[in-house]
Amino acid sequence: MFLRIFVLFTMLMPVVCNSQTFRYPWEEYDKLIKRQVDLTAMDADLFGDSVDLYTGAPGFSTADIILPGIGMSIELSRTMSVGNRAEYRYDDLPMADWNLELPRLSGIFLASTGWASTCNNNGLGAPPPVVVSGHTFRSSDYWQGNRMILPGSGSQDMLVAEANNVPRPGTGGPYPWLTQDLTWFSCKSSRQNSTGEGFVAHAPDGKRYTFDWEAGFFEPAVAWSNTLDTITEPRRRAELYATRVEDHFGNWIAYRYSNAANMPVRLEAITASDGRSLSFSYNTQGHVTQISNGTRTWRYRYAYPAAGKGTLIGVDLPDGSSWSIDAYAMSHIEFQYERSSGPEDVLRTCGYPGPMVNEPGATARLVHPSGAVGQFTVGYGLRGRSNVPKVCSGYTTPYNNPNDDVAQYPLAYHSVVLRKKVLSGPGMEPAEWNYSYGGTISWAPGTGPVCTSGDCAAPICLDDNCAGIAVATITEPEGRWTRYTYGNSYRYNEGKLLTVEKGSGPQQILQTTRHRYQWPLPGTQFATRLGSTQQPRAAGYIAEYLRPVVETTTSRDGVIFRTLNQNFDSLARPINVTQSSAPSP
Repeated sequence: MFLRIFVLFTMLMPVVCNSQTFRYPWEEYDKLIKRQVDLTAMDADLFGDSVDLYTGAPGFSTADIILPGIGMSIELSRTMSVGNRAEYRYDDLPMADWNLELPRLSGIFLASTGWASTCNNNGLGAPPPVVVSGHTFRSSDYWQGNRMILPGSGSQDMLVAEANNVPRPGTGGPYPWLTQDLTWFSCKSSRQNSTGEGFVAHAPDGKRYTFDWEAGFFEPAVAWSNTLDTITEPRRRAELYATRVEDHFGNWIAYRYSNAANMPVRLEAITASDGRSLSFSYNTQGHVTQISNGTRTWRYRYAYPAAGKGTLIGVDLPDGSSWSIDAYAMSHIEFQYERSSGPEDVLRTCGYPGPMVNEPGATARLVHPSGAVGQFTVGYGLRGRSNVPKVCSGYTTPYNNPNDDVAQYPLAYHSVVLRKKVLSGPGMEPAEWNYSYGGTISWAPGTGPVCTSGDCAAPICLDDNCAGIAVATITEPEGRWTRYTYGNSYRYNEGKLLTVEKGSGPQQILQTTRHRYQWPLPGTQFATRLGSTQQPRAAGYIAEYLRPVVETTTSRDGVIFRTLNQNFDSLARPINVTQSSAPSP
């Protein structure tokens, strides 16, 4: 068997991995169809906890440092994202299994290229394909698109601009990239620590972000396999960090780094135009141990349960109080799929990624400086979408080996989902939240597995009568119950919140809120997409079009309250808004 050897870049981390670390395309369906934005905060956010109820994915974000001043505050948060860590061999984030929430652009590229999306792109933003031992890895095989991440605003897909009917900034440019919230990107001719262009983001609030410092983080290699060969190509997550943020009054915040372009980010200092500053210290593993503003100091403590694996266990605040954190099991949770050994060993299909060796679950325990305790439990769930065209790469006739079939437009994926949250502490009774999920997962009728003519990616369902849904149900303290219903129909309503029902249970619903949207269907105002993610396999539809709310109705106590948005400007802002109430029919 031919096996391309995966050589780790030794400069990425002073840890050598002796085992192969790679993922097949079907083991990364989640990165293609999992929504990356709109985290919905839980009722009690004492621990910085949040959850995307569309996917069930939990996360944590805590602002340890806020330095107000003239202009923008210096705010520094640490975040923990929870996802499948299978094949990740070490922790190279600034705080081991927690990250510093810094403004940055992010994408997964080949290790040999680093950040490979040009800014002046001539309408093409995807990195190039690569041929390895006769096999071609397309960009859509190893890259899931680029994203902009801003503290407090989550993550947004970066789009190669297409729409000419949406206003660009009045000066400067050209502006070849944008995001759905209409942040536009101009280009900087160079980066500070690597070759290639930088990006300058012009946000709707008037801030300008200069992204021109590259860093690299470990990612498992991408793999392709048939009955004879397994071929892999190393990758890394490349990020372009902001070195300067400036508001429309000229106030600025500057970030100084010291890492090489292919190494994890190492932030040395943050300074502001009015003289405020923060400095950073690190341990030998490259993790932040101390942050100081000159008069106050924040200290960070770690444990290292395994070689290359670290976890943040405590944060000592300047006032003498501390956070205690036990989250290693959650931050390192793994889904390990069974891998087929031959055509007769059928474990998976085009749409189903296959069974797992393990059925993972984990609990994290956080103790707030006040003494309150939060305990969070996660498990795994099969998530997906409906009405997906069944197009299977690798499908052959008359005999087919299902083990090498790859869904061109992924249908389903396994995901880490929040199952339970318990709050307790001195002088309080424990309060418990439980979460469950469901929904529709289906191929589009009459499609696949091979498409030979026409638009193979075209949606089949463009109507509520055939569209599927994803559901999240929360059982809350004191008998409260809430059910959230989202659309999940391929390139129609996926990702949009449709209904929120509240009461004491499914048979005792006291309040129902429904949202109706203007879908970008042919002939409508927003039928022209803003831009393209350049990743045809991903759920880019969520970000590529404006889909404003047309009507919101809330039914409670026999009364219907209605907000009707009529006529929108080019930025999808309503021009006429009518609010009314009436007895339920």
